[in-house]
Amino acid sequence: MAHDNGARVAYAYAARHQAEVKSLVFLESKILGIESDDDASKEYWHFGFHQEADLPELLLAGRERAYLSFFFKRYSFDPLSITEADIDEYVRCYSGLGGMRAGFSYYRAFPETAVQSRELARTKLTIPVLAYGGSHCMGEIPLRSMSLVANDVQGGVIPDCGHWVPDEKPEWIAREIIRFHGV
Repeated sequence: MAHDNGARVAYAYAARHQAEVKSLVFLESKILGIESDDDASKEYWHFGFHQEADLPELLLAGRERAYLSFFFKRYSFDPLSITEADIDEYVRCYSGLGGMRAGFSYYRAFPETAVQSRELARTKLTIPVLAYGGSHCMGEIPLRSMSLVANDVQGGVIPDCGHWVPDEKPEWIAREIIRFHGV
């Protein structure tokens, strides 16, 4: 199971090593560079902001809690699904030296990720893929995106769910994964 930026990494790995991967569960993400040439920087407001060199680090130094809390609350259906203890842990990790820079580096790599994804998409995945988006965030985007790069795709929209699927709907997604794998 892979979520958000990790789902893009999982797709790239699966595309490069299909013989080693039996299936892919792709949550709340999309393959950059497939539907449009500029989605790597313009799809969401924070993509471009996070890609700016040094500016986000400068503006957010000492304000990591406020910024991270905003993201967790803004992109969730159930803002209580991310607890204060969860936020404490994220703040602990991202407040350290280079923490925010490391997070922003994912976004700074998006243009290159889009180029790589277009190359990988020349050969569609043949493994089964389960792709879901939350009803209050990406919706059908993950399913649509994976359908462009894979032959065997199931999925849809998770009801009453935002971006943080593993936190907001852990039992729901676990049942879907079990069903998908026929366990």
